[in-house]
Amino acid sequence: MNINRINSSQNFGRAFTSKEKKDYSHLIKDSQKELELSDTTAIIFDFNVPSEKGYNTGIGTTFSDAMKNFTKFLKSMTGITSVQLQPQGKITDSNTSPYSGTAFAYGEQIIDLKKLASPKYGALLSLKDIKAADENYPDNKNEREYKTNYNYVIGKNKGIQEGLLKTAYNNFKEKSNTDNQIIQDLNEEFINFQRQNSYWLEKDSIFEALKTHYNNDDYTSWNEPDKNLYSKNCPKDIREQRIAEIQQQYGEIIEFEKFKQFIADKQQKESREFLNSENIKLYGDCLIGFYKSEIWANIDCFRDNLYYGGPDPNCPETNNIQPWGLNALDYTKLGECLEDGDLSKLGETGKLLYDKYTTFFKRYDGIRMDAAWQFITPFVYQTTGGNYEEFKLPDINFTILNIMKAAAKNTLGAKFDENNPDNIMLELVGISADKSRAATLNTYPHLYSTAYAEYDETPYKFLEKGYKNGKFYTGTGNHDNDSLINMAKDKEKRSLHLNGIKRDYNLNTADLSYNLPEYQHQSEEEKIQEDFRTAKLAEIYTSSKQFFTLPDAFGMSERINISGKTDKNNWTVRIPSDYEKFYYSQLSKGFGLNIPKVYANAMRMKQCNNEKLIQKCNEAAEILRSEGPLTTQEADILEKENRLKNKFEYLS
Repeated sequence: MNINRINSSQNFGRAFTSKEKKDYSHLIKDSQKELELSDTTAIIFDFNVPSEKGYNTGIGTTFSDAMKNFTKFLKSMTGITSVQLQPQGKITDSNTSPYSGTAFAYGEQIIDLKKLASPKYGALLSLKDIKAADENYPDNKNEREYKTNYNYVIGKNKGIQEGLLKTAYNNFKEKSNTDNQIIQDLNEEFINFQRQNSYWLEKDSIFEALKTHYNNDDYTSWNEPDKNLYSKNCPKDIREQRIAEIQQQYGEIIEFEKFKQFIADKQQKESREFLNSENIKLYGDCLIGFYKSEIWANIDCFRDNLYYGGPDPNCPETNNIQPWGLNALDYTKLGECLEDGDLSKLGETGKLLYDKYTTFFKRYDGIRMDAAWQFITPFVYQTTGGNYEEFKLPDINFTILNIMKAAAKNTLGAKFDENNPDNIMLELVGISADKSRAATLNTYPHLYSTAYAEYDETPYKFLEKGYKNGKFYTGTGNHDNDSLINMAKDKEKRSLHLNGIKRDYNLNTADLSYNLPEYQHQSEEEKIQEDFRTAKLAEIYTSSKQFFTLPDAFGMSERINISGKTDKNNWTVRIPSDYEKFYYSQLSKGFGLNIPKVYANAMRMKQCNNEKLIQKCNEAAEILRSEGPLTTQEADILEKENRLKNKFEYLS
């Protein structure tokens, strides 16, 4: 691991006291108002989330109580107003990319086991069993703090998660025969969940049964009628007879799968309710593709040997095509959906998409639409004899966006504003995205990264291109970009970024320095890199909507994913359980998101005249960058003993 850590035994970092944090919260609010910020979102993958000490099985989850405390801390220090969760579907230990997961079903790896031990869940597990999973962790426990271990969680032998969930399921069945009111209530919820989600749940659980039957998930290798069980070409009587046989033979597997999906959905609802109670919106990442089980379950909605991809001159070996390998929908069966949201003329493919989007809007306050340009100017390819060839499709205009809009309106109700549909974010990056960008400009918010300095993707340039402030999000990088730390080390790239910042904001990064020994004792190159990181973070706060990843916020050099490459470190980076100490330690070394420093420089870049506010932001930033206690609890003790070197006070 290459994480920029410091020795936790040293007294670095300067946490705010409880009193200072109250003043700091007012500073955050006033700065957000001065900068006219409308939404700051944290990009969070479930595996990024820290675990509670003593209950770390090798992966995090946004469903946990640990996530609640972590979110409160994140909000208090960075002022987030929303969380954008990345895909939460099923994955395998051989393909851990959440962007290759399911669109409907949750992945069992993100179910929080500790909640199942609570009275609210009828004590379906014992804390002793979960602690044993932590204690018996077979690999390096310190590395586990910073890196996900999929093999231990969902490995080839099912992993620790499957075993404990099976124990919980067996206890649920056993207790269902008693007069335990909590279990009876859970069972009633379970029945309702199955009824409300039957449109995808039944097929998904049948697929899991057939996976066991054939000992593989390659449905194309299965026998008839199984591989085409839900095709219109399979006679209804044969389908019903075969499903009855599967249910009789594999009823236990089917019921267990439904139980896991029920628990995941229940925990998802609890997670959303908590975030909303903290005035934090929850967005979900809606995949463009579908999982094997979903293709099999809706096989008539897909074309044989047709896949989503993208034009890319940097891929000469595949005929200038990015081969994503995602089965493409059959757009000839899309049907019609005009702007009024009339669904009566939808075809099979259109109905599948409507179900998909409806499911997402049930779970989240809004969605990020992955590769959204594919729904206006689709790019698909076919393979013939090992060669890749583009398959020309006509533009489909706004049909799919209209379907998405109808799903949002029908599901969210008054929470969805047709005239300002901010519940739908569009990812429109790529060579083929130009028409989509133009067609949806200032309607749906677009998401961009300032990592691509060579394309002049700065907030200032987006405004010049005709974007209204509030109709686009910017971040220094997303899950596919290198970390901000590594970007700062690349002198050539750094030069491109600095030229844009100087040109658009008349900012000299050398003016961003600190008058602190912690800063001044660095080498000149280290100072340049720190100033660059500060400037890049400040840049995204010149627009009203921005996002950041957790590794960048905590100043980690690890990247989340190397796009287009198989790497054992992809999709593994985590925030440690001791995240408060880690965060303040990182700030003291000049790494991570020092929000008051970022706000102060963003105000300079926007030529704000509130000098008092800028000064106070710089004061707070200097404290966070200085030596001192590592937690608020430690800071409170030192304050009580009158041993703090400096104090932060702010009156609005």
